[in-house]
Amino acid sequence: MFRLTVILVILLAAAVACIGFLLGRPSGGSGDIVTPKQEISIHTTVRSVLPAAEFVSLHYRYTSVIKDVSSKEMFGVSIPGTEKKLLAVIDGTIKLGINCKDIKIDSARSDTLFIKFPPIKIISHELHPETAEVYDQKNGIFNRYRASDQFALEAKQKSTTELNVRANKELILQARSATEYAFKSFLHAIPALNTTPIVFRWN
Repeated sequence: MFRLTVILVILLAAAVACIGFLLGRPSGGSGDIVTPKQEISIHTTVRSVLPAAEFVSLHYRYTSVIKDVSSKEMFGVSIPGTEKKLLAVIDGTIKLGINCKDIKIDSARSDTLFIKFPPIKIISHELHPETAEVYDQKNGIFNRYRASDQFALEAKQKSTTELNVRANKELILQARSATEYAFKSFLHAIPALNTTPIVFRWN
């Protein structure tokens, strides 16, 4: 009796295992798991690889002349002994580029990639005081140059230079060309995009 019970238990376990295998096996007569084919568009690929930070496309290095002549006044008349003047040369670097988070991708066509860039902007602007040379400086007896005066003159010069850079169409075009070249080289290095025509547009 005991032996018969053991045999029945073994047969029952084998039957349960067999049923579980048949229920868990995918249909179609094959043991391979079938998954739907997923096609990733070029637009999805580009969005996944584009950086989200600022992109610097051009370094503009320049030398600027700082001029200042000033004096203290009383009732519109210069006070004697307060006139001071400064003539100096200082180097600076402006980095031009774009905010990558503002890039737009036109998905109207699947065979061509249309990318719209935001306007070129000044990413950063630095002066290099270590290269500055003072050619002429005269302090008034009662009006000497202080560190705050130097900072104010440098800030004024930076503002003037930035206005000139923004109005320099040739410089902006150079920054655009450098941006397009960098992005085209980067995107065409991706296997899924290496033969895709790319058209750039600008705001």
